[in-house]
Amino acid sequence: LDTAPAILDLLGLEPPPEWQGRSLLEPEPRIAFFFTDYSLGLLGLRDGPWKLIHETDSGRSRLFDLSRDPREEEDLAVRYPERVQAYRDRLLAWLAAQVGRIRRPFSR
Repeated sequence: LDTAPAILDLLGLEPPPEWQGRSLLEPEPRIAFFFTDYSLGLLGLRDGPWKLIHETDSGRSRLFDLSRDPREEEDLAVRYPERVQAYRDRLLAWLAAQVGRIRRPFSR
């Protein structure tokens, strides 16, 4: 989602207002959301060094500190339950917004 706005930013152009993405060149930090193909049922977010992976089928979430564990070998979810809950809430709210955007064109 952010690649096209970044290219336009390099060209000195503004992206259309209906685009969701933002330029990767913007300096302020922000949370990045991601998903795998639907058959795997994995969603996630990245916030600085933190990465949350959420399994939609089981409801299980895993948390990693990528600055200390770039291979994602140590799940920190039990150690930081408040962070996991806050990230999960943001992730599921983002998912609901995406589903709403997808269904809107078909509901007419």
